Amino acid sequence: MELKGKVALVTGSSRGIGKTIAFELARNGCKVIVHGSRDSEALVRSFKDVEELSRDSIMVAAELSQPAAIDKMFSQIRKTFAGLDILVNNAATQNPSPVLELKQEDWDRVLSVNLRAPFLCSQHAAKIMRTGRTGGKIINISSVHAYDARRYYAHYSAAKGALETLTKSLALELAEYNIQVNSIVAGAIATELTPLDRQASFLTSIPAGRIGTTEEIAQLVVFLSSNRCDYLTGASITVDGGLTLGFCATRPDL
Repeated sequence: MELKGKVALVTGSSRGIGKTIAFELARNGCKVIVHGSRDSEALVRSFKDVEELSRDSIMVAAELSQPAAIDKMFSQIRKTFAGLDILVNNAATQNPSPVLELKQEDWDRVLSVNLRAPFLCSQHAAKIMRTGRTGGKIINISSVHAYDARRYYAHYSAAKGALETLTKSLALELAEYNIQVNSIVAGAIATELTPLDRQASFLTSIPAGRIGTTEEIAQLVVFLSSNRCDYLTGASITVDGGLTLGFCATRPDL
């Protein structure tokens, strides 16, 4: 995919989808910045897996709900690397709550991590990318709940819906700098955070008859990060096994 030597930041890459994305980018030749919200065993393990493939990779700990921590993270990136080629805004948080019981601090935290942080990271990254004269790629990991509401996830859905619009706004304004911005709208994906019983409950709603894998998301990220996608920008690519095709998709009798 011609990614050898590219520098990539993957937020929230200590576990789950982000961990697999970081690993796949490293496997394809990238120098990867492995990020976690704090120093943890999970972050170290993820970094070691990446480092085995890409010796010039680094790990950073930054609490993305705090703008000052984002500033500090990008200051470290500027000092370590000559540029930044790829940003994957993957980090996210969720705290399910009924609307009538949703606390303002929970709303604010979900919006700060899931929406404000991708904006601030994209702003920082784009400023680096435009000076490199070769452009770059920004990939936002979104969710089907940006479009389909889910009980107790009003704050999460609101953030992901806004992230979809932000993707298009960034794509529009950054095109002149040869920066492409796209989003991956993920459906049900099997991770260590998704219990087996919850995975099973999804199956009747998914025409493909199975849960997606983190590798399937990561492989798409690799493709979107390559020069094969230089003419693709502002797009939202849904990876959900047909989940959002509609109710009748799983009811052939209707």
